[in-house]
Amino acid sequence: MVKNKLAPFVAVYRGLLKDKEWRALSNSAKVTYLYLRSKFNKKTLSEVTLSYSEMNDLMAPGTLSKSLKELQQAKFIKKTKHGGLMGGLCKYKFIGEYKDFVYKGFRV
Repeated sequence: MVKNKLAPFVAVYRGLLKDKEWRALSNSAKVTYLYLRSKFNKKTLSEVTLSYSEMNDLMAPGTLSKSLKELQQAKFIKKTKHGGLMGGLCKYKFIGEYKDFVYKGFRV
């Protein structure tokens, strides 16, 4: 490991952890949110994707689907592109009070 270089990480605001809506989410929705946040990179500045196959060792497809809907209803994410059988992956955008996170000059 190179000195002074952080290992990959997912950052969240402490305020999010205390947020009433966040605390009301199911644990699977919280895990899904963290995985969505982990998908950020310089090429996906505004939209992220998360496939069922990426999560199949953590939760069943139905649980992931419910978690994504729960995050949308709680206004933490918004679906910007509907995927599906021939449409590719769904794309999501972070919304709400905790949508932006600045890292190395880039907004997550």
